[in-house]
Amino acid sequence: MKIEHFDVLLSKQSEKPYTGGEAVQGHVKISVLEKVKVGRLIVKLVGQAQTGWKNKNSEVLYESNEQVLNEYIDLTGVLTDFCDENFNLEEGLHQICFHIPLPLDVISSIEKENYGWVRYTCSATLDVLDEDAKEIFAEHNFTVFSLLNLDAPYMRQPVTSQEENEVRGCCCNRKVGVESAQLTISDMGLLPGETAKITLVIEDSAKRKRRKSRKGRSDCVLLSLCQQLDFLSQNRYELHLFDRKSLTIAVESIGTCKVTSGTGPETRHIDFQIPTGLQPTSIKANGLITISYFFRLDMRSFDVIVPVIIGSMKTPGPVDE
Repeated sequence: MKIEHFDVLLSKQSEKPYTGGEAVQGHVKISVLEKVKVGRLIVKLVGQAQTGWKNKNSEVLYESNEQVLNEYIDLTGVLTDFCDENFNLEEGLHQICFHIPLPLDVISSIEKENYGWVRYTCSATLDVLDEDAKEIFAEHNFTVFSLLNLDAPYMRQPVTSQEENEVRGCCCNRKVGVESAQLTISDMGLLPGETAKITLVIEDSAKRKRRKSRKGRSDCVLLSLCQQLDFLSQNRYELHLFDRKSLTIAVESIGTCKVTSGTGPETRHIDFQIPTGLQPTSIKANGLITISYFFRLDMRSFDVIVPVIIGSMKTPGPVDE
């Protein structure tokens, strides 16, 4: 074997995502034991989205594939610097650098078993032209997060929602009051790792008789940041038919106690840490996989939902309108 080692290496650590518009940088590493005639050297960035499942009701198979990235660079001209006049690659260790910008509208990597995925690979291919003519191939996976700037004025405004629920007595089913909750998030647009300022206003006007069994017990409500994943897939045989699936994941939750009934509205201020490593909200509609986020206040008898946007860039401080 005249070529002992062939690999493509990325300069960024594998667990760190690239962002839309960022350049994927790295080098092709070739270790040559004996002069060998070579041809073309290509580095490609490929992204693929796939969804698929079997519908439980109809037993019909659904499957969709879409190429979301196809960028390449021809490094043959650079390779000639390491060759003789007959295009024989010289003995030794050669490192050929590359730099390929990602499109601004690239979509985020994601992987959900039994639903779908978006995957990205960086590959290098070298044509070897000796008597055993063949291609040498190497590839590495990498992670991409979409680019979403949160500096639009509407993304820096608070968002709020309010819900209420009638409370009825357990004996005669007569209305005994109303339980209400208002949830306000300081900014609609949030960054992974930042602290969201959240205000809760909770009121329980129900007139209940206190039960001894409940004495000393605190009822809690749960505040969660949820990621919603929507998947679209095509019928394998009838291409005009599609199926949809949704998956909701609570990526972070905290609890807080309910108010005592009949004491009037109570306001609470909560610092909510947004987890790191979250993919931004999808910027392309009608794709195979769509990512969105919302806060949910679970009051047991009803929920309060406030949609938010998770982004990848945000200028510190206020933004002029």
